[in-house]
Amino acid sequence: MKYVIGITKRFSYTKSENHTKKGRKHFFRYELDVESGKFRRVRISTIKAIYYKITFIFGLKAKKVTNVYCKDCNVTFDCVVNFWNRSLDCPTC
Repeated sequence: MKYVIGITKRFSYTKSENHTKKGRKHFFRYELDVESGKFRRVRISTIKAIYYKITFIFGLKAKKVTNVYCKDCNVTFDCVVNFWNRSLDCPTC
């Protein structure tokens, strides 16, 4: 399962010293893969970026909840939740 954490716009230029308005603007999506635990950046289209920005405005973004305490096994852990799945399941129990 992949969680989208954020969206950014980055500029790419032909030369690093030429920062002009002619440079190409690319949108990137930051996602977290829960099974592998990898955090990566993926280039997306402008239309998908607008879609993600609209959904983030209404709170549909995945969030990382830190320092959740489990009473059964006395362990604190971090968890990623979406707006449709807010269950905080302990990974050790």
